[in-house]
Amino acid sequence: MYRGVKSAYHVARRLLIDVNRGGTSRDCAAKNVWTAIWKLRLPNKIKVFAWRACHEILPTAANLTRRKVITDDKCSVCTRETESTFHELWDCAAIQDIWAGSSRKLQKARHGQTDMMHLIEEFLERLYQDELELFWTQAWIVWNQRNCLLHGGKMKVPSSLTNRAEEYITEFRIAQTRLDAQRTQQPNGDTWQPPPPEAYKLNFDAAVFSDSGRTGYGAIIRNDKGEVMALMTASGPMVRTSDEAEFLACRRAIEFAVDARFSRMIIEGDNINVIHAISSSLENTSPFGNVVDDIRH
Repeated sequence: MYRGVKSAYHVARRLLIDVNRGGTSRDCAAKNVWTAIWKLRLPNKIKVFAWRACHEILPTAANLTRRKVITDDKCSVCTRETESTFHELWDCAAIQDIWAGSSRKLQKARHGQTDMMHLIEEFLERLYQDELELFWTQAWIVWNQRNCLLHGGKMKVPSSLTNRAEEYITEFRIAQTRLDAQRTQQPNGDTWQPPPPEAYKLNFDAAVFSDSGRTGYGAIIRNDKGEVMALMTASGPMVRTSDEAEFLACRRAIEFAVDARFSRMIIEGDNINVIHAISSSLENTSPFGNVVDDIRH
């Protein structure tokens, strides 16, 4: 059974978990990180930023140099060290005054971490959710400040950037409260609807990251109570069109659901072309015909 929806809640959009069935401690740690990102009470753009940071696919100087887009891998802020994601968001000496104004737990969290995954794994053991939300909001602001400098802007006063993170979260909370009130007063038919009892709903989505030359795929499976039963995220090479990305996301989502042994599923996505194609019994002669056949079978 297939159903098209204007927006199947963009959380299924490339967030979630890289599910590996190997059962190693590293896999479990990664699963905890993705679950924590999914639960952040923050705008989706910050969740996506967090996901990309942990996957090391932000367009840092190190990544762009590796892809031969630029030749200088030095940090845009301190201009001395190699600009990795970890360095730019956390380890750069030039941004320490920003973190110095944050919570004491963040100030005391430096214990020789070497990458973002290692850092966030430790944060999950040390920080409450609101502190983790402050960290990711602050990191997102640091990244935006870096981009501003890269395009000729000036470095803002560190205390103003620290205060801005707290202000941003407060503004978002107020906006969400108002939005929830509006939804209560005016129910929206496009909101996510649960599947029938004893059935599951699989939502999928895709995103093309042109700056890093990658495509992200995400899927989420929920039961009739709206509880998350399984989550998946993956990435692949750049594709030509958004339709191609959505077809590939649908196929990956179904493969994931089958491997996880889910049955009685409603498959839902926000790309009407994909939903029509996989719902039709007619032969698909488009360039994505082979992918459509895989999905149907």
